[in-house]
Amino acid sequence: MNAKLNSKRKNSTLELKSREKEMKIRPFDFESDKDYEALVAIANALEPDIPSSVTGWKHYDRSRDAKYLHQRLLGEYEGEVVAVGMYGHTTWSFKPDKYFVRVMVHPKAQRQGFGNTLYDFILEQLEPREPRLLIGFTREHFTDAIRFLENRGYKKVMRVPVSRLESATFDAERFAEKLERVANSGIAIKTMAQLREEDPEWKRKLYELEWELVQDVPTPDTLTKRPFEQFEKQTLGSPNLLPDAWFVALDGDKYVGLSVLWRNLSNSKLLETGLTGVARSHRRRGIATALKVHAIRYAQEYGNAAIVTDNEENNPMFQLNLQLGFKPLPAALDYMKEVNDGDEAEAEEPDSERVVSPV
Repeated sequence: MNAKLNSKRKNSTLELKSREKEMKIRPFDFESDKDYEALVAIANALEPDIPSSVTGWKHYDRSRDAKYLHQRLLGEYEGEVVAVGMYGHTTWSFKPDKYFVRVMVHPKAQRQGFGNTLYDFILEQLEPREPRLLIGFTREHFTDAIRFLENRGYKKVMRVPVSRLESATFDAERFAEKLERVANSGIAIKTMAQLREEDPEWKRKLYELEWELVQDVPTPDTLTKRPFEQFEKQTLGSPNLLPDAWFVALDGDKYVGLSVLWRNLSNSKLLETGLTGVARSHRRRGIATALKVHAIRYAQEYGNAAIVTDNEENNPMFQLNLQLGFKPLPAALDYMKEVNDGDEAEAEEPDSERVVSPV
């Protein structure tokens, strides 16, 4: 990959020249609250519209499958963390030679070469693994990040509009007729909290329903089914979980639809959509709309919380969200690069990368 670095070892910390400034790159300490606080400070300075939390990041790290590569680095300048770097396997779409690369630089420290230096160092760490595909993420208002990725050979493979609904403005009565029609068709909508009390097989059924639905969510590459144990640990054990905000559509005892809201641990007035979908056998019957309306009503009861979500731009679910009153925010962008041995062009450092998993 021909990453050109001016580096030397010193007390297990790397000192690298970032243009005229010297930045130290060190491993992230997964036992350090201070390191998590530095990570969250940078992430939230970049994306205040969807803030993350220390608790969320810790859960993400502690529930990851250890068999997959996942590394995190911190870049320090004059004793302050100015950048975060991450790289590892794309566990949601696993191939042994496919890796995500993520770099975040605090807004106050951008355009000083820190992102370039950290990115080149990550490539140097990946080089012995001979990666074939590199995956990057950003959002369309981060123009420096887009330029950075494209100048280094990344190609945009998907655009995913992010949107937000202020639930206080939502009028559920507009959809009363459709909800009644769904109910009269024999479809019941229940929460996870209810199903835990009524159905001994609720965990396994939700696990299988999620996998059935997520396979129809547009993605740049084939998805990998995670083990049931990971579903229990990562999803059902999440501190963001709201059992009363998981809405499941049932046809008899069969789970045929789902809409999920997660709590945002940094903003009590914000909820995040996890997944909404309906089994192919039950589509075009208004079930998705009914599930979404139930979720929005929950947000109103939650204190008129706003809801954020994202959808691939050609996904019909995006149009449904617009009909419900969601307003577009800057879209998320997925990038992919096929690795070769040629030199990479110099470029401005990235502003931000999108978080893969909600935290």
